[in-house]
Amino acid sequence: MFGVKLHFDPAQIAERLEAKSYLHGGLEIVFTDETKTPPVVETYLHPQGIAEYLPKLVGERGKTCVPPSGAVFYVEKRDDEARLGIELALQWTESTDDLIKTYVNSVPTPDGGTHDAGFRSAIVKAIRNYIATHKLDPKGVTLTAEDIREGVVAVLSTYVHDPQFQSQTKNRLNNPEVAGQVEGLVRPALENYLNSNPNWAQAVIARTIIAARAREASRAAHQAVTRKTAVSHRLNLPGKLADCSSTDPNDSELFIVEGESAGGSAKQGRDRKTQAILPLRGKVLNTEQANNQKLLANKELQDLVSALGCGMGETMDPSKLRYGKIFLLMDADADGHHIATLLLTFFFRHMKPLIDLGHLYLAQPPLYRIDLGKQTLWALDDAHRDQLLKTHAKSNSKPSITRFKGLGEMNPDTLKMTTLDPRTRQTLRVTVKDGAQLSTDTTISELMGKDVAARFRMITENAADIGDLDV
Repeated sequence: MFGVKLHFDPAQIAERLEAKSYLHGGLEIVFTDETKTPPVVETYLHPQGIAEYLPKLVGERGKTCVPPSGAVFYVEKRDDEARLGIELALQWTESTDDLIKTYVNSVPTPDGGTHDAGFRSAIVKAIRNYIATHKLDPKGVTLTAEDIREGVVAVLSTYVHDPQFQSQTKNRLNNPEVAGQVEGLVRPALENYLNSNPNWAQAVIARTIIAARAREASRAAHQAVTRKTAVSHRLNLPGKLADCSSTDPNDSELFIVEGESAGGSAKQGRDRKTQAILPLRGKVLNTEQANNQKLLANKELQDLVSALGCGMGETMDPSKLRYGKIFLLMDADADGHHIATLLLTFFFRHMKPLIDLGHLYLAQPPLYRIDLGKQTLWALDDAHRDQLLKTHAKSNSKPSITRFKGLGEMNPDTLKMTTLDPRTRQTLRVTVKDGAQLSTDTTISELMGKDVAARFRMITENAADIGDLDV
């Protein structure tokens, strides 16, 4: 009557109706969209309620679940005295932000309110209590509430007897007593679930600790390096990088090598079209012990980040990675293993998505060349050498054994055949097994951290499993 032409958005109506079918499990809603010819009929029926809604939200975000098994924490509880009830479905993901959808009496509250605050507080307190009870406090990092809630996807449906909303749009709940009531229902239920599902709990705690380390590591701003294109792919790259001609990351490989001498052999033996070489000078910075200022001032690591092109820490964007495969190519001796360990620490702490996405590899250059007549064998280490000699013990030829002091001693053709050529090389992909995130984090912290006592204890406890140890 005010001269306003009414317009209904079918997509928005359908979305609201589908949400109602999730919030009221088992309720069947039929929506007929007569704006289309012929009319389109949609039926919404979700017997499991919001327990079905959560996987839909997680799938739409496209982020990996934590743990990857996709287990969902679900609880439905009532506080009869407070005349309040809740239904909650919760899951952690690898996303760097959270998504918490809240409802009061099936009305969406996009601006949150006291029920949302109570739920968020319950998550933080439950996780902190689990960490304290099981003595999982991480060393060298302080967990914040944001670290704990990072990656959470949740649907919270709250039923309040006398809701007080902030405005007529009902976007926010204002009842002050509801915060404590919701926390009182959610926190003990989540703590019980954590204690009853240790694998789920370990994965969540590991994800929280990694989030905290990533936050502290990227406190300083890092300038993003743009992904290379056919026109500008050599801009802002370190001068010592011998880049490949290909601009397709799917075909490109980067070999991070130890020293200029090894870099020279690798440059001559590589496939210039698809393989790039980045030589590093000396021992790499131990990033487990270094602060942000030292990290940002370290030229070797900054050259590495520039060459990869995807940034690091919270600003990292794996889609801008310039090389689909990254190889750590070090000498097959104690010093080489040490440098590889330092680089693995850096990648795990500051560029972990590259490990999770399967981009990081260990190259395996031989330590020995064994000549038996016209036959040549390559041994990766002493144990492999002894195994090969035992296998060929009946050979009529006396073995001639050459030990390489380093990659720089290999001629380019040998390095190419044994280590660079995809058809003949042996490599190891760097991975962290499901459920091993927390133990991996702890191992790196104790092995590479400043706490000498923790490192001594770790070495002592595992001495029986250690062969040659270079101290």
